[in-house]
Amino acid sequence: METGKVFFRNYIIVHDCGTMINPMIVDGQVIGGTAHGIGNALFEWMGYDEGAQPITTNFAEYLLLNAPEMPHVTLGHMESPTPLNPLGVKGVGECGVVAAPAAIISAVENALSPFGVYFDQAPLRPMEIVKKLVNTKSD
Repeated sequence: METGKVFFRNYIIVHDCGTMINPMIVDGQVIGGTAHGIGNALFEWMGYDEGAQPITTNFAEYLLLNAPEMPHVTLGHMESPTPLNPLGVKGVGECGVVAAPAAIISAVENALSPFGVYFDQAPLRPMEIVKKLVNTKSD
């Protein structure tokens, strides 16, 4: 808690992509989307100055998820074909990107529930977590 860094070892996803034509491709899409979603939740901050000029202009400032930070992903596949196309397929990569920020931020809030902190932004950067904890302790 002192650093505000978020660590998690396992990430579980259950999704429905309709008819799964190639399971290996589906796995890659979901895991890749999840990596992007984790980046959105914890790393990828785009800052601007008072004149609306970007201040995160390189990869030293705009952080991305690195391979060692990627948790183990456990996938659960459901197949309920859609009647809206002849193959019964649905989109697959979106579930990782869209769901990850809400799931991760909710998990952090749950872990910090004894302190009564809540977050209303992404990414959830370590300094924001520490600031919320310090402000909560001083109240």
